[in-house]
Amino acid sequence: MSTVESYLTDEHRRLRDQVHAFAREEIAPRVARMERAGTHADRDLAALMGTLGWTGVLVPREYGGMGAGHVAKTILIEHTAYVSGAAGAILQASLIPALALQYLGTPEQQDEWLPQIADGLWSTIAVTEPEHGSDVLGMTSSARRNQDGSWVLNGHKTFIGNSSIAGLHLVIARTGEVGSAEGAGAVEPDRSRGRRSLSAFLVEADRRGVCVEPQPFTGLHGFSAGDLRLREVHVPAANLLGGEEGTGLVAAYGASVVCGRLNLAALALGLHQRLRDETVAFVTKRPRKGGYLSDKPVVRRRLAEIESALMNSELAIYHSSALLDSGVPCDPALINAKLTAKRAAALAAQEAADLFGGYAVRADYPFARLDRDIRHVAAPAGPDDVQLLRLGEEAAGVPRDIQWSLLFTGDPKTAREVALSA
Repeated sequence: MSTVESYLTDEHRRLRDQVHAFAREEIAPRVARMERAGTHADRDLAALMGTLGWTGVLVPREYGGMGAGHVAKTILIEHTAYVSGAAGAILQASLIPALALQYLGTPEQQDEWLPQIADGLWSTIAVTEPEHGSDVLGMTSSARRNQDGSWVLNGHKTFIGNSSIAGLHLVIARTGEVGSAEGAGAVEPDRSRGRRSLSAFLVEADRRGVCVEPQPFTGLHGFSAGDLRLREVHVPAANLLGGEEGTGLVAAYGASVVCGRLNLAALALGLHQRLRDETVAFVTKRPRKGGYLSDKPVVRRRLAEIESALMNSELAIYHSSALLDSGVPCDPALINAKLTAKRAAALAAQEAADLFGGYAVRADYPFARLDRDIRHVAAPAGPDDVQLLRLGEEAAGVPRDIQWSLLFTGDPKTAREVALSA
């Protein structure tokens, strides 16, 4: 019995069955083509996942979404990533801006955009910049207000997931004085560092001055995470998220902590599971001295390391997902889920590499693809050092003035009020 069955309802199991069927029939036949295509996004696959409503897994039913919660979201990402890391990456990247819109948007913005997202519109959250990275408060992308209340955006964003397939970009830009949050990563900066200096804007992909530049990556082939350039992009006042300045940092950090970290953990989990299964299949069929590799105690010890790490990862991720669905504040659990899942998958890759031996670098074996994809989980939403810093602060009793997991699972009205009063 799986370690996560106790977290699942019958509805969750039906969803899992649906994902398995879709992955088998639609994703698996595309994997080889996606590998050949490199980092050009597979638009057909994205469109198919959109028609299933998976982009709206967290969107409330009144907007046409699934309203299924974070456990369901984890199931979707995990089991698509099992077949293709790129498919899992495509799905997870657009759930982050959708959550920010759901909790921080005005009623008019939610009425306009959430049904479109639920119907398969892909979106991005554009935060990271080439010269500032994790120093979010140091970003230089800017928005200036015209006399009629409209805005003009300029800036350069990088590592923007789903940049080439998105119809909507949630852009974080400066509307106040430059601040600093040195080494912040996905860590909540101090209140005194100018939270209100950043705002968030809904920018349609077809607006004049919006330019997407694909970038090459070594893995996750079929997924795009390119640059987004904004050159004198005009947007109406109605596109300012929340209707007021100052929601940018809360949108960037809150959605990243609550959704981004757990999404990446689920992505790592799916890759880890596939790596475990491929490794077991390899060693149980590889002849050695009248038996098979799997008969050797040293091989079984390595399999045990892979399995133990997988079980720890599953529990951390599904426990965190269940806490979110229950509305329980759980920021440390979310941080730990990402840290545990990334480390577990990396450990599994190292153990598997030793077991595959020379076959680990053969292009006709799946190990090389899985190993490359796992490496792409490390940096987004903060590398290990960021997660450890936050967990260390939690252990030391450093007070936090915002619990993101409470803010982004409760009443959206409260989230907007907090964002605008921070």
